[in-house]
Amino acid sequence: MVKLKMSMLPLKKTFSAVKISNQLLLKMNINPLKAPENEASIMNHWKYTDKVYVSCVCITFNQEGYIRDAINGMLAQVTDYRFEVIIHDDVSNDNTRKILLEYKNKYPNIIKLVLQTENQYQQGKKITPLAIAHADGEYIALCEGDDYWIDEYKLQKQIKELISNPNVNLVITQALSLYPDGTTEKFCNLGSTKRYISFADCILGPKKDFYPTATFFFKRSIIVSLPDWFYTIAPVSDYYIQLFASYPVGCIYLPDITAVYRREAVGSWTSSTNLSDYILVLKKRIICNELIGQTFKLNKIQKTSLKNRKALYFKDLSFTYLKCNDIKNFIKFSYFALNTSPLYYFKLIISFLKSRIKK
Repeated sequence: MVKLKMSMLPLKKTFSAVKISNQLLLKMNINPLKAPENEASIMNHWKYTDKVYVSCVCITFNQEGYIRDAINGMLAQVTDYRFEVIIHDDVSNDNTRKILLEYKNKYPNIIKLVLQTENQYQQGKKITPLAIAHADGEYIALCEGDDYWIDEYKLQKQIKELISNPNVNLVITQALSLYPDGTTEKFCNLGSTKRYISFADCILGPKKDFYPTATFFFKRSIIVSLPDWFYTIAPVSDYYIQLFASYPVGCIYLPDITAVYRREAVGSWTSSTNLSDYILVLKKRIICNELIGQTFKLNKIQKTSLKNRKALYFKDLSFTYLKCNDIKNFIKFSYFALNTSPLYYFKLIISFLKSRIKK
């Protein structure tokens, strides 16, 4: 899920969180990459310079404590292919924009800034497509402003896969989730070898419906195929980009851990949303689930995955209502989940009960 940037927390709290986070990173040996001292050090690796091959796209809002890690990880990439870094700032009111201008001054031929004068998210616009609209590369690599890359060969590995497999549009990798208390866990651990993920599995995803956004590497051409409902109804961008980029053949998974995904980061959607907002998001996801079935021509297995995903949304919705002490809607949406996919619903409930017993 795209971690929507909505926090208006005091700067003192932001700096405190970042200080603690940086100390923990050193202990865990998942330090952010360091950017080369100058543009020449980056460009010297490029063998193919006739055009921009890869556009690294970063969206940010009020992330002064994280944005350097994100930018450094992109600039530190060692690849044969010329790349650019596009950073979209949605009118940050902290020091984020000042930091962006500092990097732009140091790497003027690589970094491209999109500096809004009015907040686009508050106008209901999807930020990732807005940023990608400024991309010149044939391929897009995403990294939100509070995430970062830890593999300097990430782009090289992924572009080689898409060049070698022209029928595939998306490559993802394994990542690490970093929690505020400093604990980590593998995110999208689908095995220790390269594999192809079917479109049916892309619909369900690992635990949640999305693969690590900071590992997305896809062809820019898929953006033009996004339907109107993506812009008007879809509550997030990354999951639906994942689907359109992986249809119909699926995507490629690499076992390399290339990125760190900050959970509950300061300013993220997960740290600032409330239950009423989450209910609205889930209802929009259910609508989009129906629209996916209308948009794509699906086989039986893919339709089953879509039904299972819908059942999971209903289950999540029912439990969210339970947290609100709304028993009527808890029962209502539990019934919808059961009716949508009975076997999968029971599997979800058993999994939930096991997790509660462990606690």
